[in-house]
Amino acid sequence: VTGVTEFAKSGPGFSSLDLNDQVTLLKYGVYEALFAMLASSMNKDGLLVAYGSGFITREFLKSLRRPFSDMMEPKFQFAMKFNALELDDSDLALFVAAIICCGDRPGLVNVSHIEVMQESIVYVLQLHLLANHPDDTFLFPKLLQKLADLRQLVTEHAQLVQEINKTED
Repeated sequence: VTGVTEFAKSGPGFSSLDLNDQVTLLKYGVYEALFAMLASSMNKDGLLVAYGSGFITREFLKSLRRPFSDMMEPKFQFAMKFNALELDDSDLALFVAAIICCGDRPGLVNVSHIEVMQESIVYVLQLHLLANHPDDTFLFPKLLQKLADLRQLVTEHAQLVQEINKTED
């Protein structure tokens, strides 16, 4: 979370936003960004942990009692599709910037300014993908679809966390 926050603050114009808007953008975007970045630590068999020095198998995670067993499987399914896009770090950085600067987050004060920022980031992302992946003309629309997929993933994750909190009370 700290890394995503520092990344966002380093983006052009982010620090000049209203502080409440900065908090709102991070509050809603941080999990989407984390799940997008988590994909690079996952393959069909498991998840690298502890900065790559450990590996937790997908089967082990499935063997946990419910609802914990349900927690990671959707992330694996997303990661397999996301990793198939073969993004490099520069692609991912622009994608994460687009996730964070999203003008439709609830409670934003200066929506129009954030939408202009997002439009610029998305345009740069599109140009970057065309230059970086000239043979994959559909990569940009595929990546835009991943924005919607991440929103759904975070919604489902939040519901599972609420379910876990209820069972722990």
